[in-house]
Amino acid sequence: MALSRKAENEQKRRWWQKHLEAWAVSGQTQTAYCRNHELSRHQFQYWKKRLHKPSKPSFIELHLSPEAKNKSAAPLRVMIGGCQVAVDRDFDPVALQQLIGVLSRL
Repeated sequence: MALSRKAENEQKRRWWQKHLEAWAVSGQTQTAYCRNHELSRHQFQYWKKRLHKPSKPSFIELHLSPEAKNKSAAPLRVMIGGCQVAVDRDFDPVALQQLIGVLSRL
């Protein structure tokens, strides 16, 4: 028995979502992932855009010990997806929030 259009679309959505999640943790470029899995890069980009749920980064106040506030202390390191950002102790929170927003969309 044939699937209804709605069921077929849901099946496609789940199939592409699994590929997008696998790609995100693969460390590969989109082109390499698509080539290795014999996927259309155009379709991959379409589904990535369609399924992407943009989220606004939120901040939690960080309370540092007096020793950690020392300017000579090493920078804070933040991992965002596959990117690592080193943040000086006197960072600009607005600039950091913008950077995180950009990196989370990669």
